[in-house]
Amino acid sequence: MFILRKAAASLALVAGLGLLAACQTTEKPDNKPRQIDYDLGSYFKSLPRDFPEARKYHASDGSMLTFNGYRHGRKNPVALIYLHGLEGHAGWGRDLAVKLADRSYDVFALDRRGSGQSKGNTKTITGKPPSFEDLVSDVHSFLKPLKGYYDSVYLIGNDWGARLAVAYGIAYKGQSNGMVLISPRVTNDADGVANRMMAMTGLGSESSKDAAAAFDASQQTANTGRQRELTTDPLRRQQLDDNFILQSKRMGEFIKRYIKRIDQPVQLFLAGDDDIIDRDKVINLLERGNQPSLDIQTVSGAKHALPVETPDRIARDIHHWVRYQELSRNGGKTH
Repeated sequence: MFILRKAAASLALVAGLGLLAACQTTEKPDNKPRQIDYDLGSYFKSLPRDFPEARKYHASDGSMLTFNGYRHGRKNPVALIYLHGLEGHAGWGRDLAVKLADRSYDVFALDRRGSGQSKGNTKTITGKPPSFEDLVSDVHSFLKPLKGYYDSVYLIGNDWGARLAVAYGIAYKGQSNGMVLISPRVTNDADGVANRMMAMTGLGSESSKDAAAAFDASQQTANTGRQRELTTDPLRRQQLDDNFILQSKRMGEFIKRYIKRIDQPVQLFLAGDDDIIDRDKVINLLERGNQPSLDIQTVSGAKHALPVETPDRIARDIHHWVRYQELSRNGGKTH
């Protein structure tokens, strides 16, 4: 159940849901077929054609967004949704997704609205810039049908994607079975009023429009080859528009205010040599939640982009953690 209420950070979403509910109760059904690229449910139960498969899905407002599906065709009880970071896209999680798929998980890496293969969708179909509520609802538009085909669905949020995952866990309580947060950029870090408007996404005091363009790959990974790949990636987000900065700040404030509503297990990965996030602030924030467990893993000597730095280590630890959660949830029985 979507639990956003009358808080200032969520008025737009509540109003939208109220309007939607009113329309559903008064609108007469018509027999016109909805234009849709393919049936998402049929995809989940079909055999994969490629690895990975780049496909489309309907976002919360009807826009078509892209995801990459990593499936080997086996019947899997658990699905994982990967949410990418600030400057990146779904492809940056490929190494981790492959390692997880090799451990018998179906992994779906979503390209956030305005990023990667979804970069053309910078506005909603109404022509308005997306709110943070739209971004959260986009995740639900993909996750909800998964629940009809998998026993459990877990979110994996990397970097800014962790902010989105936590906001989703608060807003759509009980929909996912747990969340994995990797080098999470979940706090609105700022050292004063002068920097506050420049730090809405947790990027320090850089200019909002130049933050992504000034991307420093050496902070992401120590591997020089991967640094070149990330820097020259044509799909890397080059600029952050003013609306994204504003919505990121609103999302951070929403998380801070309602963090106690997190009631699902959380696994947290921190890089030992991370110059981008404040690890202590992240831990302090998450410890205020009501999650039944908070498992903290620190990868010594690693840079910020753990899915790039140590994908096998991260996949292994996620596998053991998810397996434990599933055993606990099912009374010690395996699927």
